[in-house]
Amino acid sequence: MSFSDRPSLEVENQALRAEIALLKAQRVVQAEYQALAEAYQHSQVRFRSVFEASPLGQKIIGPDLTIRQANPAIAAMLGLKSPEELLDRVILDFVHPHYKADWNRLREALWSHHLPSYVLESYFIRANGLHFWCRVTSVLFTEDGQDWGYTTLEDITARKHLEAQQLQQQQQVQAANEELAVVNEELRITNEELLEANTLLEQTNAELDSFVYAASHDLKAPIVNLESLVLTLTQELAPAAQQAGQVPGILEMMKQAIERFRHTLNSLTEIGTMKEEVTHSRQVVRLAAVVEDVRQDLQPLLTTSGGQIEVDLAGEPSLVFSEKNLRSLIFNLVSNGLKYRHPDRPPLVRVSSQRTEGQIVLRVQDNGLGLDTAQQGQLFTLFRRLHTHVEGSGVGLYLVKKIVDQAGGSIRVESQPGQGSTFIVALPSKGVK
Repeated sequence: MSFSDRPSLEVENQALRAEIALLKAQRVVQAEYQALAEAYQHSQVRFRSVFEASPLGQKIIGPDLTIRQANPAIAAMLGLKSPEELLDRVILDFVHPHYKADWNRLREALWSHHLPSYVLESYFIRANGLHFWCRVTSVLFTEDGQDWGYTTLEDITARKHLEAQQLQQQQQVQAANEELAVVNEELRITNEELLEANTLLEQTNAELDSFVYAASHDLKAPIVNLESLVLTLTQELAPAAQQAGQVPGILEMMKQAIERFRHTLNSLTEIGTMKEEVTHSRQVVRLAAVVEDVRQDLQPLLTTSGGQIEVDLAGEPSLVFSEKNLRSLIFNLVSNGLKYRHPDRPPLVRVSSQRTEGQIVLRVQDNGLGLDTAQQGQLFTLFRRLHTHVEGSGVGLYLVKKIVDQAGGSIRVESQPGQGSTFIVALPSKGVK
């Protein structure tokens, strides 16, 4: 080789080296492409495996909502035997008509506006005609220049039923609350009416007490005059005339009638002044002393009737009360137990007490005639007499009820005809032992 041939050789070497480098680069590219192809194939296999085995219904749809691929789970959800039965079918074939517009919005969101994903809840119809709810999630992806929707269906029928039940319960609660509001308003109006009625009743009672007091006070003078006239008549009659015929009996009946009238007037006067007694004459009163005082006053009646009074006052109780009103209360209850005695046995009255929180409970029990249910309902009515064979005015138990009510206590009766009655009186006793 001559010296002049050396540049040509150098060019050939460079070209050879370039060709060798190109071959190496091609081999690298081929190797990388092969690796990518294998990776893609593996990825496809894994995707297919996940796609086929997923418990959720999965499918791939096109822009016309045609099903291109489907897994067994979605076929089962739609009541079909295999995914192949779904291929090339439009998903709207299985959608309830009321919900097809939702799928049109999905198609517009993905293929018109190119949103990455879209979610909706749709109502489906299975091949056997049964209905069910699904949550639908569709994700947009591109393959070979074509946009597809990778769509997943999750059965939410149980959740929808629960939501419907909760909504129904909420509606029921709301309806109940509305009814309760109406009832509360009616109760409010009723309470206002009752308050007004109570106010009028209190006013009427006050006016009645004033009238009773005024009437009893005004009648005292005529009864005194009548008593004086009977006494004068008796004195004017000759001794023989006083004993003639029915004159002695008539004179005695007139005296008894005047005495009963006087007793009734005194009771009515006591009703009229009772409020003053409650308000201004309260003091610490020993219950035992009042009961003993009543026993002494009733001693003549005990003697004539052969009766007994048994007393059991635990702990020597005392209370702040009008002594006069407390005496009147006990006197009326005990004397009634002696007067309305049973004809087959001597009268026995038991007076007992016990202390509860803030109260003294007084019990007056007798073994007398007793009362039936109808009589018990009329027991505390003014001028109502339930046994007419015994002298009385029908004022005593009314007076007892008034005393107890004005003191803030309560009174009730337990009774059976032929066996006797028990009056239970609860009186406030705060701060007193």
